[in-house]
Amino acid sequence: MKLPNGNRAMVPDDKLFGYLLNEAHESQAGHAELFRRLLGIAVENGELLRTAPLTAAATREATLGAPSPYGVKYEVRFEMTGPRQPYTILSVWIIEHGKADPRLVTLSSSRQWTKRFANMMP
Repeated sequence: MKLPNGNRAMVPDDKLFGYLLNEAHESQAGHAELFRRLLGIAVENGELLRTAPLTAAATREATLGAPSPYGVKYEVRFEMTGPRQPYTILSVWIIEHGKADPRLVTLSSSRQWTKRFANMMP
């Protein structure tokens, strides 16, 4: 199935720059480090991390995600290529109760990405 209204999906600035690319985030700074180290994406070129999931939301297949009391979650996987190799990215979207358009919840990697990243650390 396709993500319902995937062509109208949203990646809010606070999610992108305040969370995913924020290396000073108090609880999830690791996201920013992963994206920077493996994909070469930081705040300066962060729009890449908005464009890729939005394209995937509009074009790729989706699966139902974990249950949520706030709405229906969906997962969409897509590839992004970093300086070393391509990686599979998992995007999680929610269509909140009473709304029609999906909003990005988070981006993460496959286990292989995390494992590879751990092997790169000094």
